[in-house]
Amino acid sequence: MKIDKNNNKYIYVIVGKNIKRIRKEHHLTQVQLADLIQYNEGTIANTENNSYQTFSLEFLYIISKKLNVSMTEFFKDIN
Repeated sequence: MKIDKNNNKYIYVIVGKNIKRIRKEHHLTQVQLADLIQYNEGTIANTENNSYQTFSLEFLYIISKKLNVSMTEFFKDIN
């Protein structure tokens, strides 16, 4: 799914891609990440695959703390 940079949903696409990248860098499956952050596996899948319309900063914060990554990692490649 390609979203134009002018679309307000663009940020969710980029952040979802970065969550997937970070998860893979930590050699985790979607199920393992979901278990680690105590969220549903479907939430991870939907976020990574652009099926979610929104997600919270708290969601990103929990991932950043559990994986010991900076919050800025989620916003890489946003122009």
